[in-house]
Amino acid sequence: MKKFSVNEFYEIISEPRTLRPGDQIIVQHNDLPVVENELSVSLWLKLKSHASDWVIIFHKGAERLIRTPGLYLKPTRSKLHARFTGNWNNNSGIEEIEDGLLLNKKYHLTYTLSDPEKRLDFYINGEWVAFYSIENVQNHRVKFNDDPLYIGRFYRDGFDGEISNFRYFNWRLTADEVTKNYLNNRPFN
Repeated sequence: MKKFSVNEFYEIISEPRTLRPGDQIIVQHNDLPVVENELSVSLWLKLKSHASDWVIIFHKGAERLIRTPGLYLKPTRSKLHARFTGNWNNNSGIEEIEDGLLLNKKYHLTYTLSDPEKRLDFYINGEWVAFYSIENVQNHRVKFNDDPLYIGRFYRDGFDGEISNFRYFNWRLTADEVTKNYLNNRPFN
């Protein structure tokens, strides 16, 4: 019997929703599409303020260093910090993406992760801006988990701003799919 997987996504947040640093949305693992070895997350984000400490945008995992996937903001300038857990390192990923997010500006963010391709890619407004490559391809693996997905506060505060069109995919979006997802979901001003 041949086994095959179905590409699915779940839109957790559709319409714009304001979140404050203490707010949290929890999505149980069983409510998300089944992930075998790849995933993607896309969302629109508009920050209202920068934080003086680290901030969580999303984090899937029951502990601080179980984080596949994870997206955070560095203190003060809101530089993006995309992370995942591997079997060799529980804090792998892209250290800094871009110069930081500007306040009151909408950004479309896409995080894609693939164990077979051994890479994490990050896109802003449909443009590829950063990647992380797993070097030891024979021995190092991405560790996916069966824990809840947290949007906003978890072990640290969440962001202060607006989020919409938060989608969780069970495959790694291609560059073309990222661009289409961005163009098809642009908010009207």
